Amino acid sequence: MSLRHPLPAPPRAGQLRRWLCALALLCVLSPSWGCAGFEDERHVAPIFSELSLAGGEREIEALGGAVLLRRDPTTLEVRYWALRPLISDERRSDTERFGWFLPPLGSYRRTTDESVLQLLPLFRYAERHPPAEPVTWSFLALPGIFWAKTDDGRVVRAWFPFGGIVEGFLSFDRAWFVLFPLFTRIHRHGRTTTHVLWPVFSVSTGEGGPAWRVWPLVGRNRWEGRYDRWFFLWPVFHWQRNDLGHSVPERSWMVWPLFGRRRQGPSHSWTALWPFFGYTANAEKGFWAWDGPWPLVMLQEPGTSGQASRVRFWPLYSRYEGDGLVSRHYLWPFFNRRDEEYPTATKQTVNLLPVWHAWDRYDEEEGHSRWRKLFPLFRSYRADLNGEDFYAFPTLNPLWRLRFIDEHYAWMWELYAERRLDDRLSARSWLGLWRREKDRDEDRRSLAGLWARRNYSSAGRAVQETSLLFGLLRWRETERGMSLMRPAFPGPGWPLARVPNTLPLEGEP
Repeated sequence: MSLRHPLPAPPRAGQLRRWLCALALLCVLSPSWGCAGFEDERHVAPIFSELSLAGGEREIEALGGAVLLRRDPTTLEVRYWALRPLISDERRSDTERFGWFLPPLGSYRRTTDESVLQLLPLFRYAERHPPAEPVTWSFLALPGIFWAKTDDGRVVRAWFPFGGIVEGFLSFDRAWFVLFPLFTRIHRHGRTTTHVLWPVFSVSTGEGGPAWRVWPLVGRNRWEGRYDRWFFLWPVFHWQRNDLGHSVPERSWMVWPLFGRRRQGPSHSWTALWPFFGYTANAEKGFWAWDGPWPLVMLQEPGTSGQASRVRFWPLYSRYEGDGLVSRHYLWPFFNRRDEEYPTATKQTVNLLPVWHAWDRYDEEEGHSRWRKLFPLFRSYRADLNGEDFYAFPTLNPLWRLRFIDEHYAWMWELYAERRLDDRLSARSWLGLWRREKDRDEDRRSLAGLWARRNYSSAGRAVQETSLLFGLLRWRETERGMSLMRPAFPGPGWPLARVPNTLPLEGEP
C-alpha cells in the first residue's frame, strides 16, 4: 500500500468556467479588488475591447470589429458608431451628420440646410429646411411614387403610371399625367407639351413656337431661333436645321440607316450604315475624324478646333488627348495609363485590371500624394499634406479607392492595417487581436489578454508598464527599478486618459 498522497486532479472545463465567472462577478461588485474599471483599457478581442486611440480618442470594438464606437476624449460625445457592414453614423462637424446603411445602397446626410435619406433604387427622401425659410421636401419611391411640398406650401403627388403631378423633377418644371401613356402634359422652360398615347401624339405651345408630331408617321419639333426638325416614317427620314441663331446654321438629313449628311459652313460630315461608318471634316480648322467600322476603329485629328485627338483600334490600343488629359488603353479594358493636368496639380495613373491600381498626384499647395493597390495582396496610401501613411494586407476588394467600401468591409479580411497621421500611429491585426496606438504622449501595444505594454513619461522620467494574462500580473519599470501593480482583470487596465508627455521627442532639444 502506498502512503503517498495522490496529486490533485486538474480543474475540469466546467470548474474553470465557474472560477472565471466568479472572478468576473467580483470585478463587478468590487472593481478595487483587482479588476479594470470603466475608465480603464480592456482588450479582450475579438469579443470586446475599449481602448485609448492615438490622439486620445476612445474606441469600443466588439465581435472582431463588427461593432465600433468612438468618443471624443474630452466631452465623451459619440463621434462615430457602426454595426458593420450594415450601418454606420459619423458626426463630421457641429453642422453635418452622415451615415451609411446597407452600403453602398443606403445613406443619409443632415446639415443645417438640408437632409437626404435614400436606399437605392427603392426610395429617396430630400428635405430643405434653411433657417427663416419655408420647409420643402420630396419623396420618390418604387413603384413610381412621387410626393413633394413646394416652397409656396402646396403638396403635389403622383403614382406612376396611374396619375398625378410632379414639380422640379428631372428636367421638368411641372408635369401632369393620367394613366400614362394615355395623357401627359409637361411644362419646361416656358413651353407646354401635351402628349396623348405617348409617344404617338403631341402638341407643344408657348416659348419657342408651336411643335407637333403624329409618331411614327410625321412630326415637327421647332424652337424659334434655335432649331427646326422634321421626321417622316420615323426613324427612316430626318431633316433638320440647327443653330438658327448662328450666322451659318447647320443643315442635315438622313435616310436611316443607309446614309446621312450634315453641313455647317466649312464643316461637313456623313454617316453610312449607321452607326458603323462616319466621317467629319472642317477645312478651315484642319479638323477631321473617321469612325468605322464602329466601335473598332476611330481616328480624330483636332487641328485648331480645340477638340480632342483620338486614336482607337479596339480592343488593342486607344489614345485620347484633350482637356488636360492623355489616356492610353492597351488590350482594353485591362491596361490604362492616364496623365492629367490641372491648374495647380498633375496626376499620373496606371491601371492593370483587376491586379494593379496606382496613382501619383503632385499639387503645388498639398504636395505629393500616392495610392497603390496590388490585388489581392495589399493597398497603401501616402500624402504629404497631413503626413498620412497607410497600408493594409490582404485586400480582397478589386475596386478602385472607395473609402466607404473599405470602411465597412475590409475589417473582415485584413490581417494587418496600419495608419500614420502626423505623429500618430494606429495598427490593428485581424479581429483586433493585436493593437498599437502611439502618439507624442504614449505608446500602447497589446496582444489580446496575453501581453500588453505601455510607455510614457512621468515627472520627466521614462516609465514602462507591462501586463500579462488578462491583467492578473502587472508591473512598472522606471530608472529607479521595478514595482508590482495591482491586478486589473481583464486587462491591460491602463487608464483611458493618456498622460501628457514630459520628455523631449526624438530630434527635439
